[in-house]
Amino acid sequence: MEIAIIGGGVSGLCAGCLLAEAGMHVSIYERKNRVGKKLLATGNGRANVSNADLSACHWHSEGKLPFDPGAYFSAADRRAFFEAMGIDLVEEDRGKLYPSTLQARTVLNALRRRFFAAGGEEVVDTCIDAVTRTKKGFVLESSGQTFSADKVIVAAGGMAMPQSGSDGKGYGLLKALGHKKTRTFPGISALLCDSPYLKHLNGTKVQGSVALYRDGEKIVEEEGEILLAKDGISGPPVLDLARTVGEREGDYAVGFPMLNHLNQLEGYREVLEGRSYLPMKVEDFLDGILSNKWPHVVLKECGLKGDEMMDGLPWHDRNRLLNLLFHFSMPVTGVRGFDFAQVTCGGMALDDFSDDLESIHVPGLYAAGEVLDVDGDCGGYNIHWALASAHRIARAIIKKDDF
Repeated sequence: MEIAIIGGGVSGLCAGCLLAEAGMHVSIYERKNRVGKKLLATGNGRANVSNADLSACHWHSEGKLPFDPGAYFSAADRRAFFEAMGIDLVEEDRGKLYPSTLQARTVLNALRRRFFAAGGEEVVDTCIDAVTRTKKGFVLESSGQTFSADKVIVAAGGMAMPQSGSDGKGYGLLKALGHKKTRTFPGISALLCDSPYLKHLNGTKVQGSVALYRDGEKIVEEEGEILLAKDGISGPPVLDLARTVGEREGDYAVGFPMLNHLNQLEGYREVLEGRSYLPMKVEDFLDGILSNKWPHVVLKECGLKGDEMMDGLPWHDRNRLLNLLFHFSMPVTGVRGFDFAQVTCGGMALDDFSDDLESIHVPGLYAAGEVLDVDGDCGGYNIHWALASAHRIARAIIKKDDF
């Protein structure tokens, strides 16, 4: 049995390992000069491979998911898969799971070792331009070369991080074979915002809650470290908001406090209101509670001078200042594009595939990972989907062909 896998990412390597170990001859065709480039960049180079919380709500699609990724590829399955390669996982904030080395290369090297040990073959610097179904199987074309296979798995990724080789090429291959594609947009990415203070605040961090508003209504709120940049905001609680902004039109804005760790400071508004009547300069009042770049913003927004006295402020100025400390807002103008996004929302429509991710139009053709219309939240859910979909396909092929 000759298996061709288009794309050397996590899903391609995982499926390749399982199928090669089942006795099939597996070739992975990778357009870049090495496999796993996107994996090396995930989790800031540490490879956030999964999450302790595998609730189904963490995966999204325009259609119905063919199976529950967390239930199908369970915590026990995940543990067995990584332990078989000699990798132990450790849990960090928000349930994120990483290799204990905290290095993505650990995962990539282990996958490649397992693949090669089973007799798998990597064919790099090879872009598959077309896939054709024949009476005998499939023919893959690449710059004048042709390759044959009995079954094909398209695991070419989506459009996020195109520098890694994930530039939407897989969509064209599947569309040419009769499959539909849903609307695609960047996910797990920073929000672009409009504020005259962003350049000044570049690099500032806030630990707290960030709320997303659409047409003036709060629709979601997340907790964590918020990072301000010269063109918008990012950080773990912000990245998941990109999907919400991308999936529906509206006037969006974000709001968050300037103050850190408000969840640990119960009744802090009353504390600061009482303190605001002390005979101290405004700049000294702010210096005690804000990181160094925020006082400039407060003074500008409130039209105050730093040497004014807090106990001499009119009520409306004092109230406006206090309100701003607890809620600073900016209009959202968009999402950083695919060059910066970690995942593609949308992809090849799921109703063109069976529950085992085999094409209903072209028997023997499968699709795995990000090329499909499935995306997960920030926190390891997209690599988990890559692994789950690869397992699903490999087990289906092995069972179907009685290996």
